Amino acid sequence: MKKTATLIAAMALSLAVPAAAHDMPEPGIWTNTEDAYFAEEEGREPVEWLGIEIGENGSWRYIDAFGNAQFDWSDTPIPGLAWSEEHGWEIGGSEIRMASRFACWFAVRKHEPDENGEEDWTFQRGLPIFDQGGRIFLDGGDEAPDVTMRLRNVTWAEGSTNNPVLVLYVHRDDSVRAESYSWAAPDSDIVGINLRWVQGGCNRVASEEPAG
Repeated sequence: MKKTATLIAAMALSLAVPAAAHDMPEPGIWTNTEDAYFAEEEGREPVEWLGIEIGENGSWRYIDAFGNAQFDWSDTPIPGLAWSEEHGWEIGGSEIRMASRFACWFAVRKHEPDENGEEDWTFQRGLPIFDQGGRIFLDGGDEAPDVTMRLRNVTWAEGSTNNPVLVLYVHRDDSVRAESYSWAAPDSDIVGINLRWVQGGCNRVASEEPAG
């Protein structure tokens, strides 16, 4: 909470053009995932992760990486929102990008086989996620490992020759460092993974009207 307060305070100090000059970002989910991830690598000050959801009516709210609302919908101006001629929309000087929505299915192998001695799996489908650092938590309970899936549409640090990619990460015991990952072209409609103990995939979904 202290970090969030620090970031919100910094937003008010943004020197970019006020947002009113360019209206508002499009309705949807926006995060600063890529800016935050590569800030230090590019020699800039570390940036805290930030996510917002903007409704069709212009209301907005902060969300976490799992898409959960952190505050109620607000009709007030977004603190620190400004337009940069170099990077586009920014909040508190940190570039934000609009996310695409995906729907996923995942299966995790259970600790114990079924009554026939065969591998047994959990299965969940229709799980929402977004490609700007969105996450899904798969609660295994007592039956299977807990797993967190993460989705990023990666554009590499300035100066890198790597191509942009859509990456699906698998996290088990470390929320920062992934245990494994797979990738596809950044405009792919589907990305999947199979590690034999966890498998699944995510499909891009058509734009839908956000709540609010």
